Amino acid sequence: MTADGLPRGATGAPGAYVHVPFCAHRCTYCSFIAQEGKREEGDFFEGVEREIRARQVEASGGALAAIRGFDSVYFGGGTPSYVDPLRLGRVLGTLEEVFGISSNVEITVEANPDDLDVSRLLALRGIGVNRLSIGVQSLVDAELLPLERRHDAAAARRAVSEAARVFGNVSADLMIGIPGQTRETLLASVDGLLEAGVTHLSVYLLEIDKAPRLVALKKERPELFPDDDEMADRWEAVDERLTAVDVPRYELSNWARPGFESRHNLKYWTLTPVLGFGVGAHSYDGRKRYANTGMLTEYLRRTREGISPVATSEEEQEDLPRSKEGLMLGLRLSSGVPSDTFEEISSLLPSESISRLEDTFVAGLLERADGRVRLTRRGVLLSNEVFSLLV
Repeated sequence: MTADGLPRGATGAPGAYVHVPFCAHRCTYCSFIAQEGKREEGDFFEGVEREIRARQVEASGGALAAIRGFDSVYFGGGTPSYVDPLRLGRVLGTLEEVFGISSNVEITVEANPDDLDVSRLLALRGIGVNRLSIGVQSLVDAELLPLERRHDAAAARRAVSEAARVFGNVSADLMIGIPGQTRETLLASVDGLLEAGVTHLSVYLLEIDKAPRLVALKKERPELFPDDDEMADRWEAVDERLTAVDVPRYELSNWARPGFESRHNLKYWTLTPVLGFGVGAHSYDGRKRYANTGMLTEYLRRTREGISPVATSEEEQEDLPRSKEGLMLGLRLSSGVPSDTFEEISSLLPSESISRLEDTFVAGLLERADGRVRLTRRGVLLSNEVFSLLV
């Protein structure tokens, strides 16, 4: 924890997120706002720059007036590494001009291994990028096939190794539950990425609900897919392996060498303002949340005509709902939340929820230690049961 009570790696300063929807190929499991190819790429980035400048007018009053000096910028997608790095550089220049960017900013670009030759890595570093998040998913060729990834395991290893050499701050994504995956192959992927030099790992459960081809494969070959107990066993195996080599978990699905936690993602878990730009981007200004249209043609039309691309907006939260949300997000972090904060907020819940919340301590899902309340390892696996009491 920092001196001001924030988890290690968090700063409390605002961040910016830029959604880049273009990618070379849409993978079977992808449920993000993305499109294949670079059609309308130029128009899109012009729209993003117009959107940023329009926020300057909005920032003259209200919650946005206090948002200055981003200390994290995150390019997500889609596949930001697929587009010309100079386009990302111009967006950074506009953000700097309009909002200001901290001198020690963390600038992350999501990337696919097949985009990352040495010239692309150096070009990204040249525009100020200092962190990559690489979508590896697995280092086993047979596991990459059903996901329809464009790279193979050898190419992923090379890309991660080169990225680690150029940047020194590299995160990689892995998935649990890939068809045909075993506990042993998952750990082999973890070990391979550590050997390649990653400083951060995000490990997610494969969700196939919105992936028709994977749903069909599960009906045809159910034995290829793990059940819930197997998924839990694999998550625990990953946690044990990474903890043993000083890469501790700091959030439900994220592990990092000390000092390499994702500053940007910590903003979401600490309710720190993040302004989103681009098609489908979400924002939180410290008071309310809003989201841009997820349709590229509509985003282009609105930004071209000087109309706000915001399509949905929540009403400003009252104190209790915001406090409960902050408590739930804080419990996602391995550091948990201060005990007095937990007691104060939980005391305002319905009596039945208070009683059931106390039962989670007896059941070993939550623990009190060192003046804080946190999820146990078992509690992480059953975290939805805890969070449901705070909704």
